[in-house]
Parts: sequence; structure tokens; C-alpha cells
Amino acid sequence: MTERKKLDREVIEEAFRIMGQYLLDRKALGEIAIYGGSAILLQFDWRRTSEDVDARVLSGNHGLVIGAAAEAALQLELPRSWLSESVAMYARKGEAAGDRILVGTYPSPERVGLRVVAAKPSYMLAMKLSALERSTADDRDFADAVQLGIACGVNTVDGLRETFQAKGG
Repeated sequence: MTERKKLDREVIEEAFRIMGQYLLDRKALGEIAIYGGSAILLQFDWRRTSEDVDARVLSGNHGLVIGAAAEAALQLELPRSWLSESVAMYARKGEAAGDRILVGTYPSPERVGLRVVAAKPSYMLAMKLSALERSTADDRDFADAVQLGIACGVNTVDGLRETFQAKGG
């Protein structure tokens, strides 16, 4: 059995460029929101890799966006599941545009086929705190929660509780 390839910033951004070109070639525009490790590594230098890209398709033809992800997987020899939509069950109901930040347009800022937004750090902190309640939580969730807490200036239990309740709880 082969070991799953870790995704770093370079690989993820190349996959997004391929997706953006795929969509442009079909005269389409797609938008995805990313969460978890990939959203962290595109916003901070302390996270170097991610197992996959947790994402939700926000706009555009869902089938075309997923087809673009499959094309990126093919070209970069990634598993078809490199773009995972399973995060949808953990995203907060009523999530708004204000919970996200633009991280890029692909294949380039001048030629946009794919728009990528990421969950803001405070929202990801709430998601990581929620993940710590699950039996499947791992050390990476804890480490991410600590780093996100630092990035958000949250340094007390009350501050963590407020963030969790406001953004995710």
C-alpha cells in the first residue's frame, strides 16, 4: 500500500491553478471555501502540510468544480480524494461571507476560473475546538487549536469559550 502524499502550499496552489484553467476552458467560474490544514497553511507559515484540502463548493457548477479537482488529481498524481467535501458536516449553519477571507484566484489574478476563500482564523479555531470534542481528534487538531488561539490573541479559557460560542458552538 502506498503512503498518502502530503500536500504543501506549492502542490495545493498548483492544483488550484489546474482547476482554474479547467474551469476557464469551459467558460465557467467556480468558488470554493477551504477549511482545516490547507486553510491554515495558506494563511500561516507554521503549518507546512495537509493530508487533503477540506472544501465546500460555494458557487458555480458543482459537477464542473469537482471535475476540475479530478483533473488536478490526474495531472499531479494525487488521490481523487485530495479535495474532500466531508467538512460540510462540521461547518456552522448560517456561515457567512464574513467568516471567510480571499486567499487566491486561479489560474491567475488576471484570468479567473476559480476563486478560493478560506475560513478566517477565529472560525477555524472554533472548528478545531469542536474537533477536540470528537473521539477522532488527534494531536494535530490540538496543535492547530493552540497556534490559532495565539494567532487570534485568545489566551484564556474564557476567550476560547467566547470564540467557540460565537463562531462554532
